[in-house]
Amino acid sequence: MTLRIGINGFGRIGRLALRSLWPYREKASLEIVRINDPGGSTETFAHLLEFDSVHGHWAPGAGITAGNEAITVDGITIPFSGNRVLADSDWAQCDVVIEASGVMKTAD
Repeated sequence: MTLRIGINGFGRIGRLALRSLWPYREKASLEIVRINDPGGSTETFAHLLEFDSVHGHWAPGAGITAGNEAITVDGITIPFSGNRVLADSDWAQCDVVIEASGVMKTAD
């Protein structure tokens, strides 16, 4: 069974979560199925993911591109939304959502 993961907040922590999980997709049977962050465009977040000042360049030769409502990493398209209200994003396909925005500080 594949664990489907969503990431809410794609700043330093959200991008680090994706970078950490990415090498284990097949071995651990997991999939990143949604990213949400209202703080910028898909082009900006794709660039920040590819060229990180601390963690370095995403595996050279591997492609990261931005679409209208998605980021494509190594040929895998991940839907991207920019909703400020967490409930406005479609988390239905996610088994787990990583809260990396720093905004949601209570269980509610």
